[in-house]
Amino acid sequence: MKINKIKFFLIGISSLSIISCTDLVNDQLDPDGVIEENVFRTVKNSEQVVLGAYSRMPMGANIYAQALLTDELKYNQQNNGQGKEVHSWTFTSGTGEFGSVWYGAYGSISSANKLLINFDKIQATTQADIDLKNQLRGEALALRAFNHFLLVRSFSPKYNPSALGIPYVTSDDIYARPSRPTMQETYQAIMDDCNAAYPLLANVPNTVKNRFNQAAVRTMQAYIALEMGSFDQAITYANQALAFNSTLNSTLATVQAMWTDTNTNELIFFQTSIPGSVTAAPGTYFTTNALNSGGAIYWNPSVTLYNKFTTSDFRRTRYFAGAPTDPYNTFIVNKYPGTSGNFGINNVKIFRVADLYMILAEAHARKATPDLVASFTAYSTLRTARNAGASIAFSDQNDAITKILDERYKEFAWEGSRLFDLKRNGRLITRQGVDIYILNPIATLTDLNRYTYPIPTSETQANTNIQQNPGY
Repeated sequence: MKINKIKFFLIGISSLSIISCTDLVNDQLDPDGVIEENVFRTVKNSEQVVLGAYSRMPMGANIYAQALLTDELKYNQQNNGQGKEVHSWTFTSGTGEFGSVWYGAYGSISSANKLLINFDKIQATTQADIDLKNQLRGEALALRAFNHFLLVRSFSPKYNPSALGIPYVTSDDIYARPSRPTMQETYQAIMDDCNAAYPLLANVPNTVKNRFNQAAVRTMQAYIALEMGSFDQAITYANQALAFNSTLNSTLATVQAMWTDTNTNELIFFQTSIPGSVTAAPGTYFTTNALNSGGAIYWNPSVTLYNKFTTSDFRRTRYFAGAPTDPYNTFIVNKYPGTSGNFGINNVKIFRVADLYMILAEAHARKATPDLVASFTAYSTLRTARNAGASIAFSDQNDAITKILDERYKEFAWEGSRLFDLKRNGRLITRQGVDIYILNPIATLTDLNRYTYPIPTSETQANTNIQQNPGY
């Protein structure tokens, strides 16, 4: 009989006390992993599997890949080859930045599936244990949905029901060779998991934001509906999420504090980052460490992006540091400043109240019969909170979408959103002026295949049933 084993990827979660791997079982541990039969003996041990799934979500890899590919960054002369293939739009199926997203997400899915597959084996006798056991099932379902949603937006084209989706993995068979279902089938499976997760998370407080709660599930569903073009449904889900939390930070101090992790009022769901975790230091993807400690700048912020902010905008003060002037040797992405001795280490903000207002703005604008008044209200609410200056009314649907995407560009810079936003709305990536890459001076990415990541070569070689995306 084969002995099933599971590896643990532990992360510090502020709402829990973390136990060490040696506390998980009474017998001697195998160096390659922990025997599953022992792990799922108790609720406490099973919880560690779910925490491992949170830590494995490839949020940093998603931020970096999208920033390189789009118009969020400018090449710096100190760059020694970091990310050049993606930024020059010459990437292949062997490019590592995309493999990190693929394998990170499926790694998180694997941990979630371990819990779901072994759920009935978990012994729970007290009411507290029974409640936590059911909550863990809800979290695992939400995690599985979230990671598949990240994958389908990255490795499938703009939503088309009959286009190729991504394998929806619900087993732990490492020898399985799944083929790709349609996007409609993939999205239906994602939504099914969300619907199953939602009632199981009723007891997760809204103040616990580094684990899935009901507000986070509804926010995810609002984005799912938006991607599918189900705009009325997106509006419904966004409003349901706002019923849990509608706080927008609206002072310089609170906006600044959100990014130094000292104010979580606006947050709905975030990934904890600690030294040594999978997404340890999102700030160091662009700069190695603090400049006053001799750090090298690999990538500058896009000058085009910087110039879109008014001087009074609270975000400009936080998002950037240094001067956007040639030779740009002090101009850095400063959205993830970290702390003293831990440069760039900040929690990754996955869903915020700002997301909900911008979902409402876009969904109202893109309906078959646009509601530009409701769209503008949501759009201007966010801009007012950020002190972004006067908001000019939308003249028509195209004007609305253009301004909404411009605001999303500013609000969610370097958060792993820009590519999805442009792709969803059929807009092209265009770099302007000094932001154009000097080693490949093409201003606009016109090859639509490049808006969809290639399936990693190692995956297509191991699984002959999986079809590569066009153009790779």
